[in-house]
Amino acid sequence: MSAIAELLQQLDNFADLIGVAIESGDWDGLNDLLVNRQEVLLTLSTLALSDQERELAVRTMASIQSTDRQFLVIVQSQKETLQKQVASLAHDRKAVQAYQSE
Repeated sequence: MSAIAELLQQLDNFADLIGVAIESGDWDGLNDLLVNRQEVLLTLSTLALSDQERELAVRTMASIQSTDRQFLVIVQSQKETLQKQVASLAHDRKAVQAYQSE
């Protein structure tokens, strides 16, 4: 397998790993994966590609963009849920403090 094919395969593999990190709420792991994926993308961008490799790279990057849009929807939903939980906890904490001060 060529170096370019290996890099493209690595990029494909990141989607599954990123999905798992999002589902499990592993935000530090997600950050690490995104940094690593960016490094692979930068490496790929420095290589001379044949027409066939360029076509495959373009398809891979289009797939990444599509998958990232889906991940963004999921992350936004989780963010909203967490914000609601934080607001609820803050409300409950104020209620407990008010009860204890009486």
